[in-house]
Amino acid sequence: MIDAIISGPLTGEPTERTASNGNRYWTASARVAAGTESLFVGIAVFDPTAGERLMRLHKGSSIAAAGTLEVTSWTDKTGAERKGWRLLAHEVLSVYQARKRRDAGEGAHDA
Repeated sequence: MIDAIISGPLTGEPTERTASNGNRYWTASARVAAGTESLFVGIAVFDPTAGERLMRLHKGSSIAAAGTLEVTSWTDKTGAERKGWRLLAHEVLSVYQARKRRDAGEGAHDA
């Protein structure tokens, strides 16, 4: 697993779900630039504050998320093995919120 920060547009509407134990969690997917190509990263959020922030965003919104990035694998409908990426996010911000936090932090160092 890799500690990571990703950013990119959401590829669909975020979804709130309930686990079998009754706990809420949130999911989304984002298109993330990787050099000249794009990766699609599934995002899972278990923190209620970060989940609520995610639910304020919509398809096409730019997102910044931090957490643990891991490779996933599954078998598709044709029987072929596929690989992908999933971020178990502990922090979710819109790009606007991330820029606002960065600017506030930079201003604190200016004297």
